[in-house]
Amino acid sequence: MGEVSERVGTSVLFENDRVRVWKDGAGPGETKPLHVHRRPYITVVIAGEEADNLGEDGSLLRRFEGLTPGQAHYVGPNDLPIVHALRNTGSTEVTILIIELLT
Repeated sequence: MGEVSERVGTSVLFENDRVRVWKDGAGPGETKPLHVHRRPYITVVIAGEEADNLGEDGSLLRRFEGLTPGQAHYVGPNDLPIVHALRNTGSTEVTILIIELLT
């Protein structure tokens, strides 16, 4: 699927010594580039319907259906590192915040 990026989102909205908040999104049918998470993080859905997380080989790692604004998901240290790509399988833009826990 391509090179693996250390950038877990499109843009950093906030950062201090404890957290880094990224914004990311994908249009309908779009698949974002592969990236790696090395720190625990929380994702918060801002908008969207459904999406998949794909592994390095393009395999389905997890399907997210019935997304709703405010829905949150935590990935802890026991699940890291994780390499994946976001694929929007819905008909509307998917927008998420990724909150990396730095300490």
